[in-house]
Amino acid sequence: MVQSIVNTLLLFSIWLCASTTTTIVVRAFSVAPLFVAKNPFFSSSFVKRRRPNVVTPSNLSSGSFTSYPSSSTSSPSKVKVRDTIALRRSTPSDGMTMLVETSGGMEELQELTETADAQQPFLAKRVRKSPALFKLAGMASIPLSAVLGFGLVPSRRIVAHGVGAVLTGIAGAVGKSRLDAMTEANAKPALAQALIDAGLENVQAAQESVQKVQESFGIADEEFEDLCVAIYSVYLLGMVKYNPTAKTSEIKELQSLKAALSLDNLQVGEAHHKAAMEWYRQTCLFTPEEELDDPNHPDRQAMDKFLFLSERALSEETPQAFVFEMTRIAKAMNLSYQQALERVAETVEPFYKRALKSTRSKLGTNQVSANMLERARLTLGISDTTAADLHVACFNEHVRELLGVSKSTTTDEDKIALEDDEDEEVDATVKSEKDMDSLKFPEGAMEQLDQLREILGMSEVDANYEISLEATPLFQSTTLAAMERVLEGKTTPDEAWKVIEERRAELLLNDESSRRLMKSMVMQALGGPLERTNKFAKVNNEAATYDNLLEALDAKEALISILTKSGWDEFDGGSAFDETFCNPWDKQSANGFLLSDERIKLYRIFLTRSIRKSSSADGVLSDEAFDKIRQVQGLLGITDMQAEIEARGAFGPNLKKVLDTATTEIVSDYTKELYNNMKKRVEDVMVNYRLTDDFLRELGASFYAKAVALVSESSPGGIPTKESSEALDALRDIFKMEKEETYPSHMEYFGSIYKKSVLEAMGTTGVIRPEFRGPLDDLQARLGVSEEDGKALFLEAVQEKLVPMLKWVGSEMERTMLSQKQLAQRRNKDMGEDVFQSGKGADGVLGLGAEVNIMSDIMEVVDFYRENEVAYAEDNSDATKTGDERKKKDKKMIYPVTALGTGALDQELAELLYRQFIVGGFTTQGEKGARYEEARDTFAGILGLEDFKIEEIKNNIASTVYDNLVTNSLKTKGALDQQDMMFLNNIQTKLNLSSQEGEKMLLQSQKKVLSEEVNAIMDDPTPEAIKAFRERCNSMGVDLTEDVGISKQRLTRMFESEITPGLKSGAITASDGSSTELLAEIQESMGLEADECDSMLESLILRLAKNAMDFVNAELMRGRQENAVESIKELVRYAQFTDGELGLEVEESMAYQIVNIYESLDWSDYDPKDVDPNLDLLRAAMGLSS
Repeated sequence: MVQSIVNTLLLFSIWLCASTTTTIVVRAFSVAPLFVAKNPFFSSSFVKRRRPNVVTPSNLSSGSFTSYPSSSTSSPSKVKVRDTIALRRSTPSDGMTMLVETSGGMEELQELTETADAQQPFLAKRVRKSPALFKLAGMASIPLSAVLGFGLVPSRRIVAHGVGAVLTGIAGAVGKSRLDAMTEANAKPALAQALIDAGLENVQAAQESVQKVQESFGIADEEFEDLCVAIYSVYLLGMVKYNPTAKTSEIKELQSLKAALSLDNLQVGEAHHKAAMEWYRQTCLFTPEEELDDPNHPDRQAMDKFLFLSERALSEETPQAFVFEMTRIAKAMNLSYQQALERVAETVEPFYKRALKSTRSKLGTNQVSANMLERARLTLGISDTTAADLHVACFNEHVRELLGVSKSTTTDEDKIALEDDEDEEVDATVKSEKDMDSLKFPEGAMEQLDQLREILGMSEVDANYEISLEATPLFQSTTLAAMERVLEGKTTPDEAWKVIEERRAELLLNDESSRRLMKSMVMQALGGPLERTNKFAKVNNEAATYDNLLEALDAKEALISILTKSGWDEFDGGSAFDETFCNPWDKQSANGFLLSDERIKLYRIFLTRSIRKSSSADGVLSDEAFDKIRQVQGLLGITDMQAEIEARGAFGPNLKKVLDTATTEIVSDYTKELYNNMKKRVEDVMVNYRLTDDFLRELGASFYAKAVALVSESSPGGIPTKESSEALDALRDIFKMEKEETYPSHMEYFGSIYKKSVLEAMGTTGVIRPEFRGPLDDLQARLGVSEEDGKALFLEAVQEKLVPMLKWVGSEMERTMLSQKQLAQRRNKDMGEDVFQSGKGADGVLGLGAEVNIMSDIMEVVDFYRENEVAYAEDNSDATKTGDERKKKDKKMIYPVTALGTGALDQELAELLYRQFIVGGFTTQGEKGARYEEARDTFAGILGLEDFKIEEIKNNIASTVYDNLVTNSLKTKGALDQQDMMFLNNIQTKLNLSSQEGEKMLLQSQKKVLSEEVNAIMDDPTPEAIKAFRERCNSMGVDLTEDVGISKQRLTRMFESEITPGLKSGAITASDGSSTELLAEIQESMGLEADECDSMLESLILRLAKNAMDFVNAELMRGRQENAVESIKELVRYAQFTDGELGLEVEESMAYQIVNIYESLDWSDYDPKDVDPNLDLLRAAMGLSS
């Protein structure tokens, strides 16, 4: 046995070596021809690769062919695949019972193994059967080849035998590589064969077979996983290739394959992606993309099937992973993610529709349930939205089947025709009325529909809607025919209702649905008579229009009777009927088809004909006639406003005639008896023609105005007599007018009289005396002028008086404040020398002496305004406040006539006048000053200045006063004393400034003065001036940064300017305690932090040290040592502050020279304890070690 194995291995090694080594090596084998002759392994048929089969009629019918393309240009593999599809599709199948059909996956695996066998007919099968043996052969090929080479190379020398061993050993290595590659290449068909042999019915057995393949071939886990992914892709391609029609059984088949190959979700996604790329690449070689858009093309069906299987296989993924994998697959097929999902939906819907159809056929057998449909949805991946739509369609189909309505009975177009155009003949597909009357639900239909509804999970509302949808045309046909027979007088409402109710029960319509349909039918039935009536109106046939409207009213009564039988009692009165069925704004209502003008024309014709048919000579209508008119109004949807307009047009002339008579008679000769008679005549006309009081008031207003004009013309002085006023009151009562409605007429004719009287009452002084106010009020009432109009007339009179006064004050102010040239420029004319009213020219400054006159003129304006009580208070207080809670400030004074409002003054001059009045007020003492101060707000209101502008002027004046006072006090006294503060407090009171505003202004003034002062100091800073300035600020409690506004940069400069002379002179040293106190005092005074002060000091010392060092260096270089002594001492003082760290860069020789100079000085009068440390500090500053 061992010998046999060795011989076999030897044969393989020799063959592999012979096929891969050079000719020299082959010739070295003296026994090679013997092996070649005795072993069929070396035949040419083994080496030559087998060509794929080409489709022929014989192998097509037998099915023994591969799907790989041949080298032929006619693409026989394309024809072969399509023929295979055609053969498989010729087998009858049902979507839910396709388990008996082949899926194509196993066939594709079988084809894979056959292809491998065809390429290596002898070795492939042997390698798959004994992969371990070939592994062993590969391992043994190197040593065996070496031994054979040593023995087979003929030579007497050991060296030649060694060369043969080396050469054949190399050939053995190559042979081992060939054997390993052959083993791995055959692992894929071996895995396919294992699945074929084990099948997928027993997943566990299939898993074991797959695992044995891995163990037999010795493949690593990672490589074997890739191999399983490839097998899965091949299987998936076979399922699509052999049958493009999707089957639900294939979902479970792929799940079994996934379990058999032990693939996870990620690997399944990869397999589907690779398969998608390969399928689309191969398909696009022969099928244009345009054909892939054709749903009936086999390749398009195969694509949809692939997407369906992929969607189901990836459904266990997370939502994010599912989107990712499906997007990759869709992109591989040149589709978007959304398009792929739509394709899947189109594929799965037919399956679920067949399931629903089966459900309908098994109703009542207890063989179907909602759970079964739910499982089907989960299997197919049907969404809830799609399922709901399919359920509704299924239910509707069952309703139609039970009702006996075939698909061709009523199409959607027929339903539209029935609803929108009842007069046109329906298409031939619609059954005749007789056939429609015979359609009805069989007994037990409702129970069957309820069972189907529960299985489908539909609501009762949705189910009733579907029933109503199909039953509506049938019910409408019966109901409309019954109503038309009632309108034609062929039957009674009771009999019609009986027919309608029976039909409702037959069609399973609930009360709500039938009520809605009855409403539609009533509108339709009533619309017929109205349409006929409108045709007569269009040709101006008033008689026929009138008669047809009466017939329409009769039809309305008949329809109300039918509706009453149905339980709609609210229509007994008729008005509710009109609101429900005769709403002109509803296009489906009985009159909805009529245009607004058409409805009004119909109503006008009926009203006119009713008047003509009246038995009264004056056209007075009876109650019955008016009732008919109101019914027609409701039937046509005429609004009350429009009906009144028509009534006014018809009966208005009669009313105008009697009103004109009443006006003329009462104004010319008024008596109480005449008033009563005319009032009765007007009331009779109003009652006879059913006219409204509003119409009477509208017409009466014009006649009342005529009466007022007549009274005005006939009254002496334009003021009506007592009798004339009584006549006007009588007319107002007859016309039913309110007092307020007569005011416009009285204002038009008597307003000028009242204004003239007000001006006369003002006289030359311009003030209405108290004894004249009562008579003016009486005159206003007698003239019939309203209180509001009287006030407006009074203000017009005030304006006529006030404007000249304001212009005079403004003119005087201009002459006071402006020079002659400025005044000429402002008024755009040459003022000359004589510009005063007195004719005296100006002395010195123009108009200086007129200031007192201006204050007096202003007070005259204020007195005029006050004594005439022109201004009034507007209450803006909170309504919830009571008593003392309502503050005076809540009441805002209103000034209806102002200088700016009337244009008497411009804005600039008004502000200037107010500013002058304020200054004159607080500069004037005594009783007059108090009077000016009290009139300040009133004058601002008269000028028409806004509140913000008033405050701005006052603040500007206050700021100027504060600035001047603070500046003078600080210059003369250095600070504000108690007298200054009292004066400022007085100014604050006079200007109505709050304490916060006064404090703010004082601070601003101080800041302004101090800012100007510090600017002057820093132009030429001295320690004394800076010290005095900060001490002043400290005494005033002013912060240099926050209050005065000095920046950090300037504070640094002030700090340096104050201490630099002391540092240079030695007055400020590090060892002197007074110097430390001085620096702390400066720091606190300037509001600096300790760190800031230290930083400023250090920076200053380093800069001074550098300057001193530069001076020393310059003097020493010139040989003037005596000049450098003081600067060297200065460096020592600076070093005391920094412990010798001055940041100086000094040459070593220069450093030693400086130290020697300092050391050679006479220090006999100094304590060595002080000198030695200073010398060490100098050395440190010079960069020398001590």
